[in-house]
Amino acid sequence: MTSEQLEILATAFGLLQGILVMLNKRSNWIIYVIQLGFLIAFSYVNGLYGDMVQSGIMVGICAYAFMQWGNPESAISYLKPSHAITVSALVIVGTLVGYAILAQTDDPLPHLDSFTTVTTFVAIALMALRKIEAWIVWFINDIAYIVEYYMLPDQAVYLLALYIIWTVMAVLSFLNWTREYNKRGGNI
Repeated sequence: MTSEQLEILATAFGLLQGILVMLNKRSNWIIYVIQLGFLIAFSYVNGLYGDMVQSGIMVGICAYAFMQWGNPESAISYLKPSHAITVSALVIVGTLVGYAILAQTDDPLPHLDSFTTVTTFVAIALMALRKIEAWIVWFINDIAYIVEYYMLPDQAVYLLALYIIWTVMAVLSFLNWTREYNKRGGNI
């Protein structure tokens, strides 16, 4: 498959997954794994090694999340303030370490690739745990991916468009999850 074909398939499955997760549907994790397969191939073809490794690891996280979301005790909640500080520190340190590694490769955008890789891991972990802050991290991540895909030597226009849509969906998901949380009485 060509880079463009992989990009189109990743985009299509990404849109479907985004809709399903926004609606808080457990099946989103199955579609996510399919999308990740196309993203791994796309990232390899375009030399985005951080994104490629990240997508491979995320397949395992998706399996965990699928099981977690099937647990009747799994409910939408907020992070404790101390955990939010820890998460922020992880993003900063992880991005610096990732950049140091990716700068040694032919990665065309090691700074952005590192940041998007780290924030994706953080966001999906928070999403798997059903933490509302996942959507704040996804929003920031989506903006960074828009910049990354725009700056690629061969712009990834379909994925760029997907991330524009996902940015809007992150806001809508944040609002939906907050509404669900408040319906339950809003206990942290």
